[in-house]
Amino acid sequence: MPRLVQEPLQQLLQSLRRLSLRGVDPVLLVITSALVIFGLVMVYSSSFILAQERTGDGFAYIKKQLIFAVIGGGAMIVAARVPHGLWKRWAYPILGSAFFALLLVLIPGVGSRVGGAQRWIRFGFFQFQPSEWAKLACVAFVSRQLTVKQDSLKRFVPGVLSVFLLLGPALLLLLAQPDFGSVVVITLVSFLLMFLAGVPARFLGGVMGGGLIAGTILALGSSYRRARIMTFLNPWNDPSGKGFQILQSFVGLHSGGLTGVGLGNGKEKLFFLPEAHNDFIFSVIGEELGFIGVALVATGFVAFVVRGLRVSWRCYEKEHNFFGMLLGSGITLLLGLQGFLNMAVVLGLIPTKGLALPFISYGGSALVIDLFCVGVLLNISRGPERAQR
Repeated sequence: MPRLVQEPLQQLLQSLRRLSLRGVDPVLLVITSALVIFGLVMVYSSSFILAQERTGDGFAYIKKQLIFAVIGGGAMIVAARVPHGLWKRWAYPILGSAFFALLLVLIPGVGSRVGGAQRWIRFGFFQFQPSEWAKLACVAFVSRQLTVKQDSLKRFVPGVLSVFLLLGPALLLLLAQPDFGSVVVITLVSFLLMFLAGVPARFLGGVMGGGLIAGTILALGSSYRRARIMTFLNPWNDPSGKGFQILQSFVGLHSGGLTGVGLGNGKEKLFFLPEAHNDFIFSVIGEELGFIGVALVATGFVAFVVRGLRVSWRCYEKEHNFFGMLLGSGITLLLGLQGFLNMAVVLGLIPTKGLALPFISYGGSALVIDLFCVGVLLNISRGPERAQR
C-alpha cells in the first residue's frame, strides 16, 4: 500500500477506535443540538397533514427525519474523531468523489428528477443529493489550495485563478442539474476564504467583478431564472402562478404576528404553501411561533457562525494551523450562508434559490452532511492534532 495512503489510513483507524465527543467545544455542540431538535419539532408540525395525505401515515416524514438525525449524529461523532489534517491530504480524492457523484446524477435511470431538477440519486426509500457532499468537498479543496499556495497568493494566476479553474467542473455539473443556489453558495464561501487567506484586494475585486458578470449572464440567460427574478420583483403580477409560493409565505409570516398562532395551529401548511416542510419551513415557524420564533432561529444561526469562526480562528492563534482555520471557517460560512440565504428567500429579500434551512428543513442527505460538517468543526475545536492521536 502506498505510504501516502497508508499513513492517513492508519491515523483514521486509530481515531475511530475511541468514538467520543470528549474535548470538543460544548457551546457549538449545544447550539447545533438545539437547532436539530427544534427542526424535528417543526418538521413534524409542518408535514403531518401532507404525510397523511400522501402516505396515509401522518408520522411518515418525521420518522424518516428522526432516522436521518440519528445517522447524522453518528456521522458527527465519527467526523469529530478524525484528525482534520486528513482533509488536507485527501482534498483531491474527496473532490474527485464529488465529481463522480455529480456525474451520476445526470445519467438517465440513475439520477432522479423532481420538480424539473435532476439532483438526486435514489437508493430504495432514500434519495442522496450529491450537491451536499460537493459543497463540503469544495470547501476542503479551496482550504487546501490556499494553504499550499500561501506564497503564491500575491500572484493572480498561480494563487487565485488556479483555485477556480479546478472548481470549474464541479460548478458546471451543478449548473447542469440545475442547482444555481449551490453554485452561489460555493462561490461566496470560496471568495470569503480568499479574503481570510490574505488575497490582495485588487484580486478579490477582480474575482467579485467576474462573479457578478457570470452570475448576471447565467441569471438572464435562462428563462426559468429570469422568471424567478421577475417574480421576486413583482410577485403580485402572477398571484396564482409563479408568485403563489412567496405570497403564501408572506401571508404566513403576517399571520404569525409577534407570538404566532401557536405550534401546530398554522394554516399555510394545509396545502397552501408549497414546500412548507422543506425550503419554506421558516415561513411556518413565523406563522406558528411569530416574530419571537423567527428571531430565535436567526439568533441561533448567528450564534453558530460566531462560535464556529471563534473556534476556527483560535486554531490559528494557538496552533498556527492555517489549514484548520480555513477549513473551520469555510464550514461555518457554508452552513451559516445557507441559513441566512434561506431566510432571505422566505422573507422575499432575494429571488428563490431552492436552498434548505440547515438542521431544520426536511431532507435526509442534507441533515446527515450538515451534521458531518459540524463534526469536522468539532474536531478542529479539540485542539492540536498531535493530542488526538
